[in-house]
Amino acid sequence: MKTADLKRAAPWTKPAALAVATLLLALTSTGCGSECVDPFDCRNDNGQPPEGEQWVCRAEKCSTEPIEQPQPGTDAGTDAGTDAGTDAGTNPCDTATHDAKLGTLTLQTGFEAGESATLPDDVAAVVSTPGPTYSLYALRGSGKDAALYSLGTWPDLQTANTKLYDVVSADDRAGAAMVFPNGYLAHDGKHLAAGYTTSASGFPGSIAIYDVATPADSRYVSAASNLTADAFVRNATTAFLVNGSSLGSASGGLGVYALATSGQDFTTSKLANFPTGAGGSGYTAVATNDVTVLGYFASGANQVHAVPPTVVETALSSGTPFDLAAQPKIEAGSNFNAVSAFGEGVVLNRGDYDSVTFAFVATDVSFFPLTFGIGGPQTVTLGERRSVLTYDATQCTSVELMAPLGSDVLVGLRDRNGRRLVRIQQAR
Repeated sequence: MKTADLKRAAPWTKPAALAVATLLLALTSTGCGSECVDPFDCRNDNGQPPEGEQWVCRAEKCSTEPIEQPQPGTDAGTDAGTDAGTDAGTNPCDTATHDAKLGTLTLQTGFEAGESATLPDDVAAVVSTPGPTYSLYALRGSGKDAALYSLGTWPDLQTANTKLYDVVSADDRAGAAMVFPNGYLAHDGKHLAAGYTTSASGFPGSIAIYDVATPADSRYVSAASNLTADAFVRNATTAFLVNGSSLGSASGGLGVYALATSGQDFTTSKLANFPTGAGGSGYTAVATNDVTVLGYFASGANQVHAVPPTVVETALSSGTPFDLAAQPKIEAGSNFNAVSAFGEGVVLNRGDYDSVTFAFVATDVSFFPLTFGIGGPQTVTLGERRSVLTYDATQCTSVELMAPLGSDVLVGLRDRNGRRLVRIQQAR
């Protein structure tokens, strides 16, 4: 496997994929003391550089340097994925028409754009409480400084709130290993969950479980190669579903694990086994009808399957994992780099990774309806794909995160108008 093959997975799949391919370290000449192969590693691990600067990778270490301004009469450089198509110093994003909410994205029939709110640059993920009043929480910062914060109530967000809890444990903050926060945030009605992995052997990590009502009961749960997670809450069952290679005392290689949070003493188990040929972890999302979408990386692209809630409940109660390959597969029609619940279904940010720059070139955000129970209690019916937002050729506006807000979805956008969250609803 080449470095380029690994990067064509979502940027944050790197630590998880490496857990099942340690030989890659030797092949790419990167090790526990290295930070990068190229500037894209730096941006994927550390986020956007300060304004007016760009990431560089020298001697396998990330740093920033001022962006050199083009001299009159020369060709200006471009930022991959944002200013592609620049010719002779002309940036098409300077002249492209930007909608105040959606930028250069186009909203498709059947969907509406609701209210929007400014989003700070250091927010990597958001999650909301159940409505009708939505309190938002955020994962902010990078590396060992990643932490959980309250953002107040949607859409009147307050960004100057104090830190709630460190995502990274004290031992790992003090350790020598590099830390990779994995860019997800989940809420089970009582707890927040956010995870990270490290560059130590075996890519160990933890999930920070923050008790909103009783912060003193917050804790860390070991979780090697954890990549994504979401909360499954149905009847008396409450659990975080974690895509990784182990969780607490539960192990068994790559798959999906469960952290049951209903009782005071949390328990862990393996929930689902990946299909043969899966080479890395993937995405996790739970729709409002409790249909669970679980994924992995295989055949050069991300894959996801839809699982009825009864199958998840049985695995949680029995402690016996089910085979994900036996559940209906969502045919995305392309690769994708983000997944979120959206009412009774999910949205995928579709596209693929450029073979030269490794930047993700998106085509659209698409909705996949998921219906439970029509053919029986063990059945999920997959609806036809519906495009929600489409990108233009300039890629001037990018989708940087997605998160459910009740039966709607928030999309985090970035372009020349800044960074913001926009609420997208199905037309009623």
